[in-house]
Amino acid sequence: MIKPEIFVRNCESPDCPNRRRLWRSLLEPQHGYTLEARWYCTPECFENAASLAIHKILAGMAKPRAKAHRVPLGLLMLSRGMVDQEQLKRALQAQKDSGGGRVGEWLRHIGAVSEEQVTQILGLQSSAAVFPLERSRRYLECARMVPFHLMEAAEMVPVHHLPASRHLYIAFAERINHSALYALEKMLPCRTEACLAVKSLVQRVLAELRDTLREQPRPMEVLAGEVADPQEMASSIFDHAESQSATDVRISGFEGYVWARILSPPSYTDLLFQTPKAGPAIAQEPPR
Repeated sequence: MIKPEIFVRNCESPDCPNRRRLWRSLLEPQHGYTLEARWYCTPECFENAASLAIHKILAGMAKPRAKAHRVPLGLLMLSRGMVDQEQLKRALQAQKDSGGGRVGEWLRHIGAVSEEQVTQILGLQSSAAVFPLERSRRYLECARMVPFHLMEAAEMVPVHHLPASRHLYIAFAERINHSALYALEKMLPCRTEACLAVKSLVQRVLAELRDTLREQPRPMEVLAGEVADPQEMASSIFDHAESQSATDVRISGFEGYVWARILSPPSYTDLLFQTPKAGPAIAQEPPR
């Protein structure tokens, strides 16, 4: 984390007391701390910048999710002859009587469609391809790229990675999570491509990965638990980065988690903070 520099650098913190004090830069060895490729001269400057980044992430999580204007799934199925009007009416009535649930699930419940058909229509509705998860096990090669807790929270699985072009294909169950895609592109870095997969298959793969990742060597994944204060998160991130002599730190988040990737080549550590609104606490023992 602390690294002497042979050239003069200015701290990126606008509130840094040493900013633009050229004489200090010339007379003293320049140690520093790097956050998202930006250099900070003191732990205080680093933590202030990390805290600000976390504030922005939490503010983004607090915003209501924009509703996509799409053709209703039931109407799509009706227009393609997958269901008839009576079946759709029964599913909508069941949805109303129960007070919730997805139309596709109710159509499955009454035996009108299969899970595969629901996924196909969801893909059409989202303009996304449906990945044949039952015929490919490439997810075993790229699952280590993403913290397991985040895969589980977003019901997603990295299913195919092309290192040459830095493309990573992510399969979601039912809903494409654009916040997750943005976070992955920032943290890895790579270009993400979203697709859908049958929900039960995604859940089965996640259960398999939970067991597999415990047995195989992988980068450290630390679940720090439920934390509300951005400054507390920033201090914890700094402590981990300092102890590992990190060369850079990246911060992002989605689905109620703040995610810090602490880079210390040839490996890295993923530090996860669960925000208070993330729901019930999950197991504290991360997969190994």
